[in-house]
Amino acid sequence: MSNQLKIGKERLSKTLGLLKNALDRRVTLPILQHIYLKSDGKELILKATDMDLSFEATIPIEGQGDWSITIPGRKFIDTIQSFPTAELTLEITDSANRLWVRAKDMNSEQNIQPSEGYPELPSHNGKLAQIKLPIQKLKEAISLASIAVSRDTTKPTMAAVLLHIQKTNIRLVSTDGFRLAIAEIPCETKINEDVKLVVPRRALDLFPLLLTSEGEVTIAWDATTLFIDQPGLKFSARLVNGNFPAYEKVIPQELPKKVLMDRDLFGKRLRFVGLKKDDYNKNVRLVFEYPNLKIIFQHPDEGTNQSTLPFSGEEQSFELAFNIDYLTEILDRLTGEDVVYQFKDEIGQGVFTSPSIEGFTFRYILMPVRFANPTPA
Repeated sequence: MSNQLKIGKERLSKTLGLLKNALDRRVTLPILQHIYLKSDGKELILKATDMDLSFEATIPIEGQGDWSITIPGRKFIDTIQSFPTAELTLEITDSANRLWVRAKDMNSEQNIQPSEGYPELPSHNGKLAQIKLPIQKLKEAISLASIAVSRDTTKPTMAAVLLHIQKTNIRLVSTDGFRLAIAEIPCETKINEDVKLVVPRRALDLFPLLLTSEGEVTIAWDATTLFIDQPGLKFSARLVNGNFPAYEKVIPQELPKKVLMDRDLFGKRLRFVGLKKDDYNKNVRLVFEYPNLKIIFQHPDEGTNQSTLPFSGEEQSFELAFNIDYLTEILDRLTGEDVVYQFKDEIGQGVFTSPSIEGFTFRYILMPVRFANPTPA
């Protein structure tokens, strides 16, 4: 006797593409390199976890039999994605520990194992604290706010994004100790006391894939885990244990001056002068002499690149210097025609933002660097 089910290849392939993110080759438990499959003849449930990220997806099927198995994940995913047909048949025979994937003129035999021993995934009963956020704004805010995540894995709280839930807004914050990015989404959270959740960068990077382009998403949490439930998909991520840096203390309060540049042109000019940068020389000078901004990159061995573009705003001359990578990275992520820099003076922190952002606010806070030598003529 065999158990068969028919399933759409595109839906299955897309779902497996998500679950693949939880198949970490470095896990110590072999079962975690498997995907859990369970069928009741009407739905196919798929699970994957590395104990930090967990997925549970449900796909409608046409079939018979009630069974559950685990199957080596990566080979199964590669096999499914290689089939060109729109519909697949999955078949399990009682006499052998095998699953057959069938389509016209194509068959693939897969090793399977019993489902006993597969770990229980984190879950909640719907009574946890939760908030609802507009999906599109959340995705845009994550893209901007995650720019300053540290690459230093020895500092796990800085290699993550803070989800700071306040009574009337949600802040997404990242910092690597050199810069600070804050996106703030207005939202009536009904939370009486601030909540700070440190979400691993790896989980935040998956949000654009997890979330549809319209509507709202519900986010719930407990002391250790963040939960997102979407139709047909449940996702959870283990929160980072530790305190996020006290970022509020370094947010500049008074920024009476500002300049405005064409974002695309500014980025192109920076990339041109930055052709001389290397791992040890990355600082670029910005000399504002109204109405022109002179961009200067001076390499001690290779000479100088210069470029000029117009700006509007502050008419008194001043000079700034920044790590050029910190500028080009934010210009690539911002949208709209213009970029604004707000500041108090040449030595204090300033804020880059875009007037085109709608539905939330964003601040990219940088501290200028100081040169010992004078600006080249």
